[in-house]
Amino acid sequence: MYQSKNNTGVTVDMLRAFVCLSRHLNLSKASEELSTTRQTVRRHITDLEVIVGQKLFEVIDRQYQVTPEGLERLEEARKLLLQLDAWAGQSSLRKNTAGGLEKLQYTDAEGRVFLSQQHPVSQIGLNGLPLMKMALEAWGNAMTQIEHEAMEAIRPYTVIYRKGPTGWVFVDVGKESAYARWFGWAWSKSVIGKLITDDNLDDEYNEFSGGAYSRIYDEGGVRIDHILAHLPKDGGEPQPGTFQRLLLGGVFPDGTPGLILLAVITEQIEIDALDDTDRPKLPADMIMDTLPALSPAVTLLPHLQKASHSTL
Repeated sequence: MYQSKNNTGVTVDMLRAFVCLSRHLNLSKASEELSTTRQTVRRHITDLEVIVGQKLFEVIDRQYQVTPEGLERLEEARKLLLQLDAWAGQSSLRKNTAGGLEKLQYTDAEGRVFLSQQHPVSQIGLNGLPLMKMALEAWGNAMTQIEHEAMEAIRPYTVIYRKGPTGWVFVDVGKESAYARWFGWAWSKSVIGKLITDDNLDDEYNEFSGGAYSRIYDEGGVRIDHILAHLPKDGGEPQPGTFQRLLLGGVFPDGTPGLILLAVITEQIEIDALDDTDRPKLPADMIMDTLPALSPAVTLLPHLQKASHSTL
């Protein structure tokens, strides 16, 4: 283990070098992004390793790899940089919290604005969409077990993630899910086993889209957000869409935690920062406001059976 004789503290440049090299795993690409030299990036990494007293990278077959110790520190380093950039007014992501509920705004390189607003979970019971109620009930009856038979009714509409060493990995994408409906079934089949960050978008966007995942994953809790995003439809150009997203902490049969995501494409969203004139009009065949026709083998509680009949 390293020992620091003159610990002058971690600098922003060290953190940027760490996060950037972990993304590219290549000194040349990291130095190019940071507009500096390979030697400078290497020095920042070495200095940081001395300060924290751990190896953050190792070189295997001439390829940089993040060590397990580095992976443990990576998410925290990313969040620190995002916070610093936000304080300096240099971030494309804005976040504020009121009453424990988050509001996010992200602007991409093309000037497109993405919005997200967290809502109380109680909203689902009061006036939630039928699929949201169905998912929350299934999750409760399954006692968070992802492969429990109680989850069968909702599984076709969900996306399941497992947290790997380098990020969130797609485990399953339901054929009837909003992901498959929006991106296309071919895309949905191809992402199994991939990281959600494999699209190489920036850290601000990854924080906007997936920043809530870790807390729900760690705590095994529940969270609902209303979201406006610009996403490529069927492999084409990004189009604006609105949806409600429910995150549920889950457990795989081997006892390891997972994350269940249900997205419902809908125009029924409440986002304070979204003007009515900017609300996108969604094609009728994309909207998921009503319960689908269910197999006779699927049993719902009486209030959900009633909702199903009233909306078909």
